[in-house]
Amino acid sequence: MAGSGQRLVPGGADNVSVDRVKARIMSVMRNLPPLPAVTRQLMTVLGNEDATAGDVGRILSSDQALAGKVLKLVNSSFYGLPTEVTTISRAVVVLGFTGVRNLAMGFGSIEMLRSLETTIDMRSFWSHALATGAAAQNMALLGKRRIDPEEAFLAGLMHDIGAYVLAAAVPDIYGPILKDSAGDRLAAEQESIGMTHAQVGQGLMQFWELPEAFSNSARYHHDFVRATDGTQPLTGLVALADVMATVWGRNIEPMPTEAELRALMAAHCPDSARLRVALDGMRSKIAETAEFMHIALPDLGLEKDAGNDHGTVCVVITTEDDRRDWTELVLGQLGHRTLAMQAFFNQDPGSQDVGLVLLDAQCLTRQQIDQLMPFLRDVGAPTALMLDRDAHAPAGTLHLPTIPIVFSRTHLESVLVPQPA
Repeated sequence: MAGSGQRLVPGGADNVSVDRVKARIMSVMRNLPPLPAVTRQLMTVLGNEDATAGDVGRILSSDQALAGKVLKLVNSSFYGLPTEVTTISRAVVVLGFTGVRNLAMGFGSIEMLRSLETTIDMRSFWSHALATGAAAQNMALLGKRRIDPEEAFLAGLMHDIGAYVLAAAVPDIYGPILKDSAGDRLAAEQESIGMTHAQVGQGLMQFWELPEAFSNSARYHHDFVRATDGTQPLTGLVALADVMATVWGRNIEPMPTEAELRALMAAHCPDSARLRVALDGMRSKIAETAEFMHIALPDLGLEKDAGNDHGTVCVVITTEDDRRDWTELVLGQLGHRTLAMQAFFNQDPGSQDVGLVLLDAQCLTRQQIDQLMPFLRDVGAPTALMLDRDAHAPAGTLHLPTIPIVFSRTHLESVLVPQPA
């Protein structure tokens, strides 16, 4: 039997061995230029305990483009300052040394990645990266362990950075993997490429000599054991932000199980009210960051989701309070409204407007389901099952479409919009 280096990878005109694929990836990484000089200078200066705000300001001012971006950011609505910041020295005071360092690294790394060429449309990658950064930043001060918001934003922004390298190195192989959002992305990467985007991301950050916390968050954000054991708080925060970004946007990778989500929330943001605050702040942060980073994004429905006046009226039928709270939180974030389950059963005013019923069949008995199905048929409201990963639809509901309990915008749209026959 051939060794692992002789395994063949499908995807292009010719089959390619894993060793050759790895060589392509290493070539792309080695040919990337180092981080910009001003970024490296800032990292050096900020590593000096005797550094002053003046030292940082002078280096930052030497790069007018970066200085302008920093000023634009510090004057954004996220910081909510009462007066405009017009000088770099004041911006350094507001952001702090860590904030300036992280912004410089973020801008520098994005410029490097934008120099890569790939045939894969990576706009969805950038929208997910920005959403993850925004979620991490907004949750940084809300969880059990306070984390620097700018550090959280950068870690979230760069958590999938290895995917861009793979898209540039082996687009013929990686393109189909990215499109298969329902499959196990990490397993597909390991099988077809010989390494995962998480491993490649860690390698690139180590190549750039970024702090270990960032390379760890890239490497382990899909490892829910490490993300919840308390040893890597930044990794755990990024893992939770990754889920929030996928829920809010387009699922480019499989969703976690309900148990995995609950473990992440318990470890990093157990208060649902705080989680709602974090999600509420994502929309403006994504739009602002995309604008000053000059990143073209797909239609994210930012305007459409800005209010709940025109969303679908939904009913969540479940006996699990935590599950109802989570589902209604997500529905609200995606621009939809909810009607109380009892009001729907009583056919109270407004129940005629229900456009989707989400049925949590996992918590209902067979008798309850048998009683519910004729009622749902009579009222004529479109119905979908919420099922956790690997769970099976109970008898009597097999004809219904399904979405995961931890669902995304994409999942919801699949049951809101009629699918072609």
